[in-house]
Amino acid sequence: MAIELITENEFSEYVIKTFTGITKEFAWYRSNTLDLVGVLVQDNIDKDWGYVILAKEEDGNYRPQDVGASIDSQSDANNELYAKMLAIEVSGEIKDELYDDNSVSLDLPKIEIMSIDDHIKAYFKKHPEDLYQLSPRKFEELVASIIKDMGFDVELTPATREGGRDIIAYIRTGISSYLTHIECKRYAPDNKVSVDIIRSVVGVHHMRNANKSVIVTTGFFTKDARDEAKLVENSLDLKDYNDLKDMLSKY
Repeated sequence: MAIELITENEFSEYVIKTFTGITKEFAWYRSNTLDLVGVLVQDNIDKDWGYVILAKEEDGNYRPQDVGASIDSQSDANNELYAKMLAIEVSGEIKDELYDDNSVSLDLPKIEIMSIDDHIKAYFKKHPEDLYQLSPRKFEELVASIIKDMGFDVELTPATREGGRDIIAYIRTGISSYLTHIECKRYAPDNKVSVDIIRSVVGVHHMRNANKSVIVTTGFFTKDARDEAKLVENSLDLKDYNDLKDMLSKY
């Protein structure tokens, strides 16, 4: 039982290489007993350190298992990465998902909507409390429609996506493009988005080289979540229930 240092090329055999631009990779690890790999990264903008641990899922793809961000030194980040991977290896437990939405299910009748248009958005402007009755997928479609109206091209990721980006939104010009990942959380009003979800989204943000990531929720964020987000405020925006009402106000 051991965690071993591997080369960048060996790491690429497990994970598609997408750590470019925003972060730089410095070290790569794998477990000898589990389908588990990890990478040590530095943020090119803030110059702080972090890591992403990925595990193999049933479909054969490696997806985030744990994420560390905003760590002051390379040695501290490397030690934390190694310790976290070793702890997972010792326990032998791989999480099914980095976070689980089942804990926030609502006992409300779902609003059946075939498609999202301006009439639907106008309805939710008048009745924002009914957002809680949407299915998670329809909530994603609503947010995607709002983002599209802001001038973005949008793509909804499949329901089996890795987490951290329900919507991919981008604006292209003649000389550049701006890529945004949006994670949607249809939460009950008394259920707050935790710091673990912030770290998950930040991890996917670094992996996928986005310009900006956004978390949109029908609920609110814990204090720890907001504090964590402030550490990466240039990369991550938080939108809660009140922000959603503002987004719907133009309809």
